[in-house]
Order: sequence, then C-alpha cells, then structure tokens
Amino acid sequence: MKKQILVLCVLALLFAVGCGEDKGSAGAKNLDSSNNLDSGNYMAVLNDPNAAATDYATAAMGLAGLDPIDLVKAMNDISTTATKNDLNQVAALPINPDALPYLQLAKAKLGAELALNPIDPNLNFQMTLTSITSTMTSLAQVGKNNVSGFDPSNGISTTEANALGTYIANNPSVTVNTGAGITDTLVNVVSGDVTNVDNTLPNANLGAGSDLNTVLTQATQGPQSLNYDGTGSVTSTDISNYVKNVLGQ
Repeated sequence: MKKQILVLCVLALLFAVGCGEDKGSAGAKNLDSSNNLDSGNYMAVLNDPNAAATDYATAAMGLAGLDPIDLVKAMNDISTTATKNDLNQVAALPINPDALPYLQLAKAKLGAELALNPIDPNLNFQMTLTSITSTMTSLAQVGKNNVSGFDPSNGISTTEANALGTYIANNPSVTVNTGAGITDTLVNVVSGDVTNVDNTLPNANLGAGSDLNTVLTQATQGPQSLNYDGTGSVTSTDISNYVKNVLGQ
C-alpha cells in the first residue's frame, strides 16, 4: 500500500509538471503541449519554441522511450528488490538513442529555469528524471554504435550490458552525439547526470526515506552506483563496472 500511495503521489506530481494548472506558469506557454504529450506526439512539443522547459523535458524523455510515468513505475518495481542500485528495470524499457540530443537540450532548459526557481519541486524532480534518462540513453547510443548485435529498441539485456561494459573499459574516451554534429564523452554526460541527480533530488520533495528517493540515491551515489567506487567524480572505470556488475550481473 505504501508503494501504491507513493506512485500515485509521484504521478500526480508528473501530471502537474506536464500540464500546468496555473495559466500564468511556464507550463501553460503552449496550451497544446499537454494534448501532444498525452497522444505521444513528442516532436510537436520538441519543435515548439514556446514549449515550457518541463513539457520539453517530458517530450524528450518520451522520445527516448522512457517517459516519466513508465520510468517511475520501473523504479517503483526496483524498490521492491533487495538491491536498489540496479536500474535493470529501467534498462529493460525500449530506448531510442537518437533522442540523446533532445535530452541534453532539455537539461539546459531545466537548468535555466532552476537558476530562477532553485527549490521548485517540479523542476527539480523533472531534472532528476531527465538526467537518469540521459544516462540510460547515452549508454544505449554507445552500445548501438559500437557493439555488434546491440539493439536497445527492446531494452538493454544483461548480455548486451556485459558487452557494453567491456567496450567502455577498452574505450574509455568513447563519445556520444549530443546534437547538431557535436560530440561529448560518455564520461562527461554521465558525470553531469549524476551531479544533476545529487543536486536536484533533495528538492524534489519525495521524502528522504521514500522508496523512490532510495532507488535514485543508491543508483547514482556511493559504492556500486554509477559512481561505482563511491569516491571522486564518475570515471569510465566506474561506468564500466556499473554496467557489467550491476546491469550485466
């Protein structure tokens, strides 16, 4: 019952993020956004210069295959397991690597809004979810572009995760396409995502002891997380170890 109540509360928060009740809020800049998000017409929102940052981020996540509701449901399933750093439930969802550039822009838009409203729970929670999606999508892009037989359209299997982790270990400077012909290293993208979660999760109003907060924290912070050694910044070795030993198992 506790987990069901948590999911309902989170989904209510996500509804507020995507729809925006206040007509003077950023979420009401485009009255069509909520309808487009509901119908899965993500590109309409992503191509709308007036789309609110939260709507844009929701659309980018949807295009990636990890829309906020599915992502929260997957992480709620993780919360029922003994190991709460294991994002396999998330990795099992279909992932579209081509959405990565939109996710990077979404994070930039959310960052600009957070600079003006640093403790807004909707913005903080959306940045947390968008950053987790960015990490999973960047891993999927590296796998699709470099690992034979890797197909993230049906999720990342444990076999694919093992192969991906080995590839990252052997190619620590591997890059991803972050948009308009621009590339960045996988390490920089994932490191930035982990930092985002660390900075925004406390202001997402999930409750320090909530199951969802625990999953997000253990998957990104401390030993055996994406920062696998639990010290310093995220490195290619950290990412490789996490992918092989946690997602790959």
